[in-house]
Amino acid sequence: MTIRPPVPLCDRRERKRGDTVAKDLITAQQAAAVRADGPVRFEALDSWRGLAAVFIILFHAQVASHVRDASLVRAGEMFVDFFFVLSGFVIAHAYSGRLSTGADFGRFMVLRVGRVFPLHLVMLILFILMETGKSLAPSLGAAGDAAFTGTNDILAIPTNVILLHVGTHDQLTWNTPAWSIAAEMVAYVAFGLAALLLGRFLWMAAVAGAVLSGWSLWAFAPHGMESTYDFGDLRAIYGLSVGVLAYRLAVGGAARSYSRAAVGQGGVNPTLLEIAAIFLALGFVSYAYRTPAAFAAPFVFALVVLVFAAERGGVSAILRTRPFVAVGLVSFSIYMVHMFLVMRVTNVARLADKLTGTNMVVPMGHGGEGVDLGNPFAGDLLVLAIVGLTIAVSLVTYRAIEQPGRDWFRRQADRLFSRKSESVERVAPSRTA
Repeated sequence: MTIRPPVPLCDRRERKRGDTVAKDLITAQQAAAVRADGPVRFEALDSWRGLAAVFIILFHAQVASHVRDASLVRAGEMFVDFFFVLSGFVIAHAYSGRLSTGADFGRFMVLRVGRVFPLHLVMLILFILMETGKSLAPSLGAAGDAAFTGTNDILAIPTNVILLHVGTHDQLTWNTPAWSIAAEMVAYVAFGLAALLLGRFLWMAAVAGAVLSGWSLWAFAPHGMESTYDFGDLRAIYGLSVGVLAYRLAVGGAARSYSRAAVGQGGVNPTLLEIAAIFLALGFVSYAYRTPAAFAAPFVFALVVLVFAAERGGVSAILRTRPFVAVGLVSFSIYMVHMFLVMRVTNVARLADKLTGTNMVVPMGHGGEGVDLGNPFAGDLLVLAIVGLTIAVSLVTYRAIEQPGRDWFRRQADRLFSRKSESVERVAPSRTA
């Protein structure tokens, strides 16, 4: 079958190069599912996004357990950088060469907002309702944690609504993981403007973005690669820029080399390469967290993205199975709803303490609270229950909130910019994470 190039190109030479890249990056299984009017979806990378979201749940689940004590879990926050890199890769795949007018840029931004805003707003409303309940029943909260104070400052509501809460407050606020989507929106604006102004030379802006943002994080950010509420926008630009460069590398020939290796011409077993990439990433995360080495995280994750974009090995085959793909599909919902559910577990444990005289809620983490069931194996089961509950709820929020919200914003983009709906957003993985 004939596969169209992943992006529209302006001349025959560029179109020929695009055809070669598409053939290198797209497996036979993917090719069968490619629509004639759009780019391929990287299912293995989508599944990776879902697994990264699960690591974020484990990182935030404040439950005394063997799981919580694992070094990889304690470093799980680093997987946010994987989200940024992957976003850069797939956005470059979907939009390089497509943003040539102001209308293109406007449509791009409306679609990006539509991807994250509906669920973000719903979760913010739920947090506000819980805080209102805490003001009516103070026993729901921790001692000394008055309603609408601290991270749930009432003054932080407007900035959260308009996704401008990074760089405007001195701490994380409300649905705390949402800092990354606010930061990523800044990165999307930077990408869109660079793609609009530079066109085929977008990679030059990506180099500048990676160098300047990485250096700024190193020189000025007190928390370095753990920056969130303060320099999180630079962290997002850093990761997204590296992701764009990874896609440029794939276009430049890395994918073709890997394709030859995958069919035995290069002497590299693709499954072993995928396994090596996994061990590299997980080992790096465990070692580099809270060290200067963490600044290399986007490049390590970019390598993983490049390896799994080809989907040639046995690990990719597993990642393309239905359970993994399903988790990847709802990864954004997982990311956005998990903190609300984790906090409700603590609320239930606190209520149980009051009713039964137990002491399950104990100080845990950085000045916070968590649940200690008195047995780490019981804690492991509770963590697994939290993960399962989060995925189950996410399946609902994806269908009830994400999809309808995204479709509504797409219709508005079609109306505002007088263009027929494109398939690019429907087939390219997206998050954020």
